[in-house]
Amino acid sequence: MNVMRVLLIDPNSVREAEQTKATALAQRGFEVTLLAPRRFKENYAWLRTQVPARAPYRTVLGSMPGKPPNRCIFINARPEAMAGGIDAILALADENFWLTFQALIWRQLYCPKALFICHSWQNLDFDHRHFPQPMRALYELDSWMERRVFRRASAIITRNQEALGVLRRRGYEGVLAHIPWAVDTSRFRPMPRKSHKRYRIGFVGRFIEDKGVLDLAAAGRIMKSPHRLVLVGGGPLQPELEQAARQSGGSLELRPVADHADMPRVLNDFDVLVLPSRTGAYWKEQFGRTLAEAMACGVAVLGSDSGAIPDVVGGAGLIFPERDHAALARALDELADPETRRRLGGAGVRRAREKFSWQAWAQNTHTLINQLKEIRR
Repeated sequence: MNVMRVLLIDPNSVREAEQTKATALAQRGFEVTLLAPRRFKENYAWLRTQVPARAPYRTVLGSMPGKPPNRCIFINARPEAMAGGIDAILALADENFWLTFQALIWRQLYCPKALFICHSWQNLDFDHRHFPQPMRALYELDSWMERRVFRRASAIITRNQEALGVLRRRGYEGVLAHIPWAVDTSRFRPMPRKSHKRYRIGFVGRFIEDKGVLDLAAAGRIMKSPHRLVLVGGGPLQPELEQAARQSGGSLELRPVADHADMPRVLNDFDVLVLPSRTGAYWKEQFGRTLAEAMACGVAVLGSDSGAIPDVVGGAGLIFPERDHAALARALDELADPETRRRLGGAGVRRAREKFSWQAWAQNTHTLINQLKEIRR
């Protein structure tokens, strides 16, 4: 039986931890070629891709001009990436389908019999009257590419449940599969924790209104339990949060953005991780990676009911109505109980390993590819 050759196109694999997905696919018996950018801009800083010395997959690096991870394409990478033939292309590019559309052209020109699988995070409905792009012409161009991807894709993977309905309403009639995103559970795992005098509540993310960080600060002011609220990140709300920290009497602390490699240590220092996201006109939470990372670390989690958060948390944490400061404060007071946190933390570890590990992701992807092969016969 011939080994299936898979081209994995993944801008996020600029981070070493994200390359775990390529390893997991290779462990499922695929011959994997990973196409990643030489560098990638994240949080206003450039990251450069490190190629592992003994990876079970082949890595090809290409230049990626544009606005990653949305409107961008690879240049000078296609011949090497497709050398030796390709049986399936797995394009892990975010909307607005520019990079996916480029990969589709490659398939049509160089390996027309290959399976073509892309993915979508979009959990809001947009049309020509309501769209997030700055110009209508840009939205129309995005939609033109999207329609062509819809016609040619062998399957589209959604990263949240709501995206299933969005894609159908957008006109996609082909195979759909919901396969959640994942985290590296070999890195994100329970670690020995320092003993702190105060109950420690953590937030990791951008200091913007969509992430609900002001709701969390407001809830902290009305909590009954002694605590220390630690906000890790940065963004336009920094000055307002700095003022709140000065007035908090030491219960609110701000820390700069942490390197992703340090995140397991940062999360393990929290008793609870909170993601208080708000739904807006053009965005709502599409996954909540920090929740899955914290769960994998055995940290109790608390999230708002925005978008995909309740599906990610499941029974391994608590959910509160978004923008409701009082409900958030009550939930945080409930989690001040160490036994409650211990119970939820254990459930989170199990849920992360079973549902949000790259091994689970690879198994689900392997199953989908086999199903597509059967449909073709």
